[in-house]
Amino acid sequence: MKRLDILLTGASQAITDLARELEQHGHALTRSGATQAAVDLIIDDGFIAAGDFCAIPHLHLRLGVAAQEHGGLPTLDLLCFLGSSLISRVPIGDEPSGNGQSLRQRALAHVVDEVVLLVSRFSRDADYFRHAPALGTPDFERLEDLLFLDKLAYVHRLNDTANPALLEQAQIPLIERLQQSLIEHAERPALHLGEQTVSYRQLYVHSRAIQQRLLPLLEQHPQPWVVGVCQGKSPALFASILAVLGSGAVYLPLEPSHPLPRQQYILENAGAVLLLHDGQQALSESIAGLDVSGIAATDADLDQPLMLHRPELDAPCMALYTSGTTGHPKGVLLSQANLAHFTAWYADHVQLRAESRVLQFSSLSFDSSLIDIFPSLQAGAELVVPDDTQRRDPLQLVALICRRQLTHAFLPPALLSILPLQQLEGVQVMTGGDVCEPFVIEQLTRQGILHNLYGPTEATVLITARQLKPGDSNRTLGGPIANSRVLILDDDLQPVPDQTVGELFIVGPGVCLGYLNNPQQTAERYLNLSLPGGETLRAYRSGDMAKWGEHGIELCGRRDNQVKIRGFRVEPEEIERCLRESRLYRQIAVVIDSQRRILAFLAQPQTETARDALKAHARQFLPDYMQPVAWTELAQMPFASNGKVDRNALLALPVTVQDSATKRLPANADEALLLEIWAELLELPTSDISTDESFFNLGGHSILLSRMLLRLREEFGRSISINRFIEQPTISKLATLVRGSDDSAALSTQAMADAERALDIEPLPISRMGDVHKVIVTGANSFVGVHIVEALLGWGASEVACLVRDGAGQTAAQRFAQALRENRLEHLDLSRVRVYAADISRPQLGLGDEDYQRLDREFGALVHNAANVNHVLDYESLAADNVEPIFALLKLCEGQRKKVFNFVSTLSASSTVDDAGRVLELPAAATPPIYIRNGYNLSKWVGERILERARERGVWVNLYRPGNISFNSLSGVCQPHKNRLMLMLKGSIQLGQVPAFALNFDLMPVDFLARFIAFHASRYSAERAVFNLHNPEPLSWDAYVASFRETGSQFSLVSVADWQQQLNRVDADNALFGVLGFYLNGFEEDIGDISLIGHANAAAGVQQMGAHYPQKSPALLRRGCDYLKQINFI
Repeated sequence: MKRLDILLTGASQAITDLARELEQHGHALTRSGATQAAVDLIIDDGFIAAGDFCAIPHLHLRLGVAAQEHGGLPTLDLLCFLGSSLISRVPIGDEPSGNGQSLRQRALAHVVDEVVLLVSRFSRDADYFRHAPALGTPDFERLEDLLFLDKLAYVHRLNDTANPALLEQAQIPLIERLQQSLIEHAERPALHLGEQTVSYRQLYVHSRAIQQRLLPLLEQHPQPWVVGVCQGKSPALFASILAVLGSGAVYLPLEPSHPLPRQQYILENAGAVLLLHDGQQALSESIAGLDVSGIAATDADLDQPLMLHRPELDAPCMALYTSGTTGHPKGVLLSQANLAHFTAWYADHVQLRAESRVLQFSSLSFDSSLIDIFPSLQAGAELVVPDDTQRRDPLQLVALICRRQLTHAFLPPALLSILPLQQLEGVQVMTGGDVCEPFVIEQLTRQGILHNLYGPTEATVLITARQLKPGDSNRTLGGPIANSRVLILDDDLQPVPDQTVGELFIVGPGVCLGYLNNPQQTAERYLNLSLPGGETLRAYRSGDMAKWGEHGIELCGRRDNQVKIRGFRVEPEEIERCLRESRLYRQIAVVIDSQRRILAFLAQPQTETARDALKAHARQFLPDYMQPVAWTELAQMPFASNGKVDRNALLALPVTVQDSATKRLPANADEALLLEIWAELLELPTSDISTDESFFNLGGHSILLSRMLLRLREEFGRSISINRFIEQPTISKLATLVRGSDDSAALSTQAMADAERALDIEPLPISRMGDVHKVIVTGANSFVGVHIVEALLGWGASEVACLVRDGAGQTAAQRFAQALRENRLEHLDLSRVRVYAADISRPQLGLGDEDYQRLDREFGALVHNAANVNHVLDYESLAADNVEPIFALLKLCEGQRKKVFNFVSTLSASSTVDDAGRVLELPAAATPPIYIRNGYNLSKWVGERILERARERGVWVNLYRPGNISFNSLSGVCQPHKNRLMLMLKGSIQLGQVPAFALNFDLMPVDFLARFIAFHASRYSAERAVFNLHNPEPLSWDAYVASFRETGSQFSLVSVADWQQQLNRVDADNALFGVLGFYLNGFEEDIGDISLIGHANAAAGVQQMGAHYPQKSPALLRRGCDYLKQINFI
């Protein structure tokens, strides 16, 4: 194979991905537009027009685009031209999800695979292109360059919302349409309040009468005019709104029941020049105002129209104030165009007619009131307005709905959860602003129509809509409304593929003008997005997290609702959703208080034992750190004035916290000082910390641990052993370490008990052996896991069952596909692979009956690779993930068919050593690991002990103890951000000083390790079933770190003592920052010499494979360093 010099031209992501892959194959790449004499091959992405064959082979890459169905994505083919001859055509197909980014990612993988294949053939045969047969040119609608893929990323079938007729309607300002309706429907009822009915004529006349008194007051001020309206619900209120809009002023609604300081702040912040009131508001004394309560309709001059001047479409016409993160409300400014488009769309969507009767429930200071008022008045429908008693009493409200035979009602989810829903049959119900209880969706969708509407005020009330169906999730938002688009983007503002969580951005005619008199916040939330191809979109950044799901957009919580608890990100919405799925209460709300305690509030139980059943439900489906600490039953939820659950009111309620255990207080001055340090670092009151409680249960993690150890060195003048602390991470233990008085290594009593726990298995005879060519792999989406899957396929497995957990907003299959991409294994033939959504910590491994039975019945080997690899957490924190599943997996291996149990452990869990200090390849000893006894190593030792006892009873168990797992020997792919040693090296290079060691350094390529495991996974020999899997080939530490110099890194080798002196310089920008605590007291066997590790079994296993240990050659080291440089790690 010849190393080629290749010129790549073009600006598409495809060319960037192709360059990365070709470099992995050892070719030299130039990114330029100019051809150089030494070039062997030119590849372009459509940047250069295809021409005839020239002296230098030139590959032109194009996309054949087939005609697409309405609303769908195009069907694509990759076309590779040599000059003007087509030599390769790869069908990419369509994308059923309708997600352009998903199609783009698949197309990019096809581009890389096909072009690398062509280049590989050319590198082996210099005449390959000369003899390549030309294909017939297919008939496509058009040809595109590969930049088309980058544009395609922003396309989604649900964003195909164009409705030109609606845009045409929206060219007429809102006030003009309202005026037309007031005249056209003069004799029809416009309002029903109490027992009073007001016709459209009466409303029009009343509006003109108020406007006559309003205009002279406005003309005393320069424009633009902002007019506050603060009144109880009455005919005068609705007439005032129309009068303000007809005068060309900005309508500013205020809620009379809100506190006076809030109202005053809004008026001042908005720059209001006048207040229309009813004489009942104290506010009327602080600003120039007009009392409209005494203005009679008979005073109206009808010679003048209500709309005095036709406003411009981009003119502001309404300001709505919403809650702000700064503690002050912020005003959203809506234009004539915003409201004109919204009202036209909504009236059409819910089929409003002059005959419709619409509930006007919402307070006018909330955006949901726009759903009720303007579309209804524009259509000539009747607005039915409940009085305060009816708004507060669900039974009276339903009675009003039935008595007046309403056709449409917008009702917030919290209210729906307590209404007698059967009485709403025949009413078209709209809801939004929060999520519905599942039983509400189930009942209303079976007896009528239920619309779920979603959107922030900043996008004119709503942006998505879905008519819910039975069984729909309460998080399903549907798709964007007409002429609008939703973009779900990652942190780099790039579109996300299907089923991947990102932040929701809104584009379209609903995107408002911005925040009133607040240019800074406007600039932060209203962005101009530059798309590939030069298109610029004005978008609103919602702060809501969402994903493209099976039935449209699914809401996943708020970016700013995330709270860190015990080092984990927690969203109250996720807990709430889980509890609601139990259907044990009609109303459930979850809040997190200032002390980061999770509080659950419950109302209207469905059974007498609902609370205990709900707690059991939570224990089954939520991890420990997401469990509520208080469960408070209420008669009903408190509601805010906007109809949503009042979460601030919930936070103010007294609660009884479950954990009432007495806190252990400091026993001496050292413990008291340590308590103060922990409270500061963990941001907890000292009263919440017990001196016998684990640092990690309180929210500690590796970075906080490093900061704590630095503080200890400052306060006590000495460093402590991080691993001794992790064995028992409490204040009382830490106090003995800082005093230097601890001379005993306390071992977890739970670990010792787990290691000897009784086994509930009956080993099967060999005659019951399953098919060893069918292999189950746990943790198949991990770095090692995907390589094991690759190796099993290469070995010849007929089927590989990958057990992968759903999570992070992705399905198991998507997580596995992402892992393949990250490890550059997209080329794998997955016809023999099946991904199962599983959770091995749950009963039956989290699998359905049918799937579990099939794996039990047909498979003959299991590779247990899944683990929570965390070298900071203690054993108790890791046991649920790393130990408990072993018992369930043993049952699977000795169930219907016998299976070989292959356990991936670690060399650090080794517990047998001879008199010379040599680590032996023997099963786990009854004594704990000889290396660092942190929680992770201890959990692996416990696993080995359990499996050794199972092996003694007849279970076939192979133990694999990897050493330092390194990069892929072919591609260089690794995961340096998850490798403590790599973070130490990077941080040291950043400091300019790397510690020197005199030892033979371990480096086991992940692909070789995986091939070893795959080869032996279907075999078992009782005499040779433990494998110490380091790489015994020689490599000095000096030679290893020298390879980093070849990438351009500059540093010097210094003694460990001198290196430690530099650690005070480490800040948050240094890679060492998060792992610093591991090195303040030396390396504590973090880097060990491999010369004393026995490996006779492993060496025989390598020979049995017909292989050799990989040499730690400069070429091998260069591949790893090249990859680290490509991903900007070094």
